[in-house]
Amino acid sequence: MNSTRGVPYNNDAEMYVLGSIIIEPDLMNAVMGKLNEDDFYNPQNRNIYQAMLTLFKNQQPIEALTIIEELDRMKVAHTFDVRGYIVELVDTVPSTATTYLYIDTVKEKAVERELLKNFKELSEDILTNKYDFNTILDKTEDKLQDIIKKRKTSDFLTIEKAATVVYDQIEKYVGNKNEITGLATGFPRLDKATLGLQKGDLIILAARPSVGKSTFSLNLATNISEKNNAHVAFFSLEMSIEQLVMRLFSAKAYLKLSNIRNGFLNSKELIRLGHARQDLMKLNMYFDETSSSDINDIRAKCRKLKQADQLDAVVIDYLQLINVSGKRGNRQEEVSEISRNLKLLAKELDVPIVALSQLSRLVETRSDKRPVLSDLRESGSIEQDADIVMFLYPYSDVKEVSESIDTTEVEVDNDGEGQSRRIDLLIAKNRQGALSNIEYIFYGDECRFKEMRVKRPSTKKTSA
Repeated sequence: MNSTRGVPYNNDAEMYVLGSIIIEPDLMNAVMGKLNEDDFYNPQNRNIYQAMLTLFKNQQPIEALTIIEELDRMKVAHTFDVRGYIVELVDTVPSTATTYLYIDTVKEKAVERELLKNFKELSEDILTNKYDFNTILDKTEDKLQDIIKKRKTSDFLTIEKAATVVYDQIEKYVGNKNEITGLATGFPRLDKATLGLQKGDLIILAARPSVGKSTFSLNLATNISEKNNAHVAFFSLEMSIEQLVMRLFSAKAYLKLSNIRNGFLNSKELIRLGHARQDLMKLNMYFDETSSSDINDIRAKCRKLKQADQLDAVVIDYLQLINVSGKRGNRQEEVSEISRNLKLLAKELDVPIVALSQLSRLVETRSDKRPVLSDLRESGSIEQDADIVMFLYPYSDVKEVSESIDTTEVEVDNDGEGQSRRIDLLIAKNRQGALSNIEYIFYGDECRFKEMRVKRPSTKKTSA
């Protein structure tokens, strides 16, 4: 490796790549997909590669004469002995068979130089107190992630390979005889509609206040962890961990939350609470102790769990409470950026992210209060970024105006001790499936939802 003022680069590797292209011009396609002119540190190599790029884009042959002519047009040919250097480039290459190894070496040195540059900038920011501590950490992580993404260049996947991969996956589904291809939610009808929560998906769960969306999200998180032995990260920007865990106790033990909070429990109920504690301790659930409201903090904590192989799903309660540090635009622009960042994070981490959202007050002004996609509060981009959009709404709000929902079609076991009411879940957007309306009983006192079963038509015996 050559070194000038400690800057990492490998001149031999750069020369090998350029010489290989002159010998075998068809290599240009592969090189272009991995290297740009800035990846070459030596100015002579950089200029020659830039000339090669221009020739290739103009569909001109890449050979000694055309390279020299292009360098003349770039007004850099006189800075060094071009003819002699091109001969040296060709002599450097005994075989083009190992060119790809040298391409990787050039790229690695370019990444090292970019790391060095970014860390120098960060050092200057720290020494001059340009940013606060958290902003410095966010900038450091963002710069590292950007560099990692640049390093992970990939070629096109042919339809032949793509079809083979997908066909093999379908065969696995057929072999498993399982309707669910993602994470089971613990709600059979929801699983049937979504095939489970899929990796890389952003799922929006929206409702007006006091409909039970926080409770539903907690039920969802515990079910996902329990049914799939999955690791679930839960971010609540409204409630403390103590409040969240009390709700989990209430749901697991079938006990009224108010009785748990004031300690009005008899001996049998304390035993049920103890059993609930044992069940909860088995779950792989993680609660954010700091109640982070900054999108960068949420991203950093999720990445940390993923790196430790402890992340299969994320639940955030709720989207409109997330902040974007350093932004001075209006709130709609901020929410748009937040939803886009959540979708990108789901793809990056390859996990489903469930984000709760508020609905506009306009839904209350209509006679039919069943939510629609335009009711998503503060941003239409939420609808665009989401793979699935689900609405929770009280059946009582639409009962009088709805003819499509028949209460005789569903049934439920009223196994709760507290008061209950019917809440419906409407899947208003499903990028990979059908839309659906699913009925639930919400036991508000016990912080849990129970899915209502579809009644099967009764069969009457006919006399012979």
